[in-house]
Amino acid sequence: MKTNAILSLAAATAILGATAAAPARWISGDSAKPESPAPVLVKDFHLDALPAKAVFTVAVAGWCEVFVNGSKVGRDVLSPVTCQPDRRTSSLDFDVTALLKAGDNTLEVLLGNGWQNTFTIDAWWFAEAPWRSAPMIRGEMSCDGRTLFRTDGSWRAYDSPIVFNGLRNGEWYDARREGQRIKERPAKVEKYAPWGIVSAEDSIPCREGETFEPKSVCRTPGGQDLYDFGANIAGWCEIEVEGAAGAKVALDYDESITSNKTLLGHVKSLTQGRGEKRPVAHDEYTLAGRAGGERWHPRFTYHGFRYVAATLTGDVRIKSIRARFVHSDFARAGTLATSDGTFAALQAATERSYLSNFVGIPTDCPHREKNGWTGDAQLAMETGLWNFDSRASYVHFLRMMLDLQRPNGAVPCILPCSPKFGFFWGSGPAWDAVLFEIPWQIYRFHGDDAPAREAYVAMKRYLAFISEKADDDGLFDYGLGDWCDHERSKMAPTRLTDSAFVYLFNRRLAFWARRFGEPAYAEERTDAAGRIREAFNKAFYKGDGLYADGQLTSLAAPLYFKGLCADGEEAKVVRRLVETVRRRSHGAYFGILGAKWVPRVLAEHGHADDAFRLFVQPNVPGWAHWLQFGDGSLREKWDDTASHNHIMFGDLSAWAYEYAAGIVPVEPGFKKVAIRPHVLKGVESFSATHRTPYGEIRSAWRHENGKPVFSFEVPAGIEVVEAPAQAERR
Repeated sequence: MKTNAILSLAAATAILGATAAAPARWISGDSAKPESPAPVLVKDFHLDALPAKAVFTVAVAGWCEVFVNGSKVGRDVLSPVTCQPDRRTSSLDFDVTALLKAGDNTLEVLLGNGWQNTFTIDAWWFAEAPWRSAPMIRGEMSCDGRTLFRTDGSWRAYDSPIVFNGLRNGEWYDARREGQRIKERPAKVEKYAPWGIVSAEDSIPCREGETFEPKSVCRTPGGQDLYDFGANIAGWCEIEVEGAAGAKVALDYDESITSNKTLLGHVKSLTQGRGEKRPVAHDEYTLAGRAGGERWHPRFTYHGFRYVAATLTGDVRIKSIRARFVHSDFARAGTLATSDGTFAALQAATERSYLSNFVGIPTDCPHREKNGWTGDAQLAMETGLWNFDSRASYVHFLRMMLDLQRPNGAVPCILPCSPKFGFFWGSGPAWDAVLFEIPWQIYRFHGDDAPAREAYVAMKRYLAFISEKADDDGLFDYGLGDWCDHERSKMAPTRLTDSAFVYLFNRRLAFWARRFGEPAYAEERTDAAGRIREAFNKAFYKGDGLYADGQLTSLAAPLYFKGLCADGEEAKVVRRLVETVRRRSHGAYFGILGAKWVPRVLAEHGHADDAFRLFVQPNVPGWAHWLQFGDGSLREKWDDTASHNHIMFGDLSAWAYEYAAGIVPVEPGFKKVAIRPHVLKGVESFSATHRTPYGEIRSAWRHENGKPVFSFEVPAGIEVVEAPAQAERR
């Protein structure tokens, strides 16, 4: 017998009319402890007649899935996309009209910990985050514009079959508990609500995408079944099993294995030794013992993996196992195709790494960290916008940064971040650049300056903060610099790369100030950029095209950033850059900043063939070397010693759209476009499409009878113009 009162629409209307001032309350299942099962919050209600429109609007601290009469509403997973938990909580609208029936109905909200209750002991101090709490909700059901009920103390709670869930640990599910309201109790009305404001979900939701079948399976020395899915992805495994009640399947995820076919354990490297007692990257399923089999996948975790080791306990067999790719469900914005097999494989790997590292927010890697490193986000943004309609998710990420900016202007290097990590180490101009890059690239690709207007004050505040960190020469040395250079001891000076970024920030703010009606401030920023330029060249230019000690990144920086190079010296610097690239056999002797700057500068100054050879030459350091491992993803380091699924070296895709295919946006939103393809030596064909606000652009070239043949399609409303010099484009 149900203990929850049945509420009719007529009764609800009368009650709410009498208590119109009573707001919805934050309620939970009182499940803050890590060992707490995922709760279900439930409301039983009665409808005398079906409404034309019924919407359940709910703010969620944590992750949720909503069910009406036993059916899940929608296809979103890991929802809502995280905000900074102590600053903002997202509200979701669920259209439940089609699932209602006349008579008795049940609304259930299954809650997962997500980022709200990050209890795993890790290197970033999330376990000590002050916002940690049981996941909770606040919302109301409206039928045809009238409120039917709100969240309050009349709701009930019970424990679901998800007996454990943690963002980094995994999920444990006991199917024997299905169909039961275990430990049913009144929902807890929370005295202390989430700290931040509530705003409507503004990001692209996550969903299940591509399915991967195992490429092989073998038995490990420890008796596990080791599955290789042949692709490094973000997501989870879906299993179909058959066996006795109480039998168990445990799944351990990793991206690497040892020579004797066991999981390498790299996923665990940043929790081991820190006091974490629970396994990470680990799911468990306990069977109900149903005849004909059972199917399951986790709901409130995700993993980065290629390999899965299955441990079977009791009478059970795995009938099937599949890897499901989970990521933000972006619409496609562009396509690339080429006859060059190596570059085509790199493009596919770039897309996979991009999506693997966009599970709601842009991250560094999906397995070991899942952290929203801002440097990775800003470096991969152009690749993202060329290939996918990811604009809304970048605006969401920008708002996370705005929410976190400190009063002195400082911003963190990861989003979300705990109070003990994120400021004053990894944060520095090359990472903080995302504050400037997101508004700029959205304006460039979509002609939309709303994000810039929203971030304008924050950009000004940040520039005041970073300007105080100038040294006696007016330059900057604060942050990580050209991270993951293959020759760490020969990395380009951080003082050089940081100063180049701050120069850019001043120019960007000068642009926005002119646009937003502050000409005096624009002039002030222009003057500041000029002073940095003068100090930059005084400190680093040694004459005859040489910057610093001749590192590739050091040579590319003054050419990449508009107007930074010493007057009249551009040709000399280009010559030295090309000579150095060729002398070093087109090896990628730079870190993540140079990986974006060097190929672009080469192509911009007539050496696209040299840039292309950087991408496709097969040796270390270089991109193509990574293809031999069969992961289909980009890596964190040129020597393969770290993550096998990173996106920070992924600008090669954006390079291909703009240089190989030659689609050059000249005015914001592609109002004016130049078509300037670079025909590449030894490549038979190259083509690209990109969906602009005006329609799809197509650029293609191929060789026929030894000569290049070009074809272009530009939609009405776009003016095709001659490509300006690089110095006028950036």
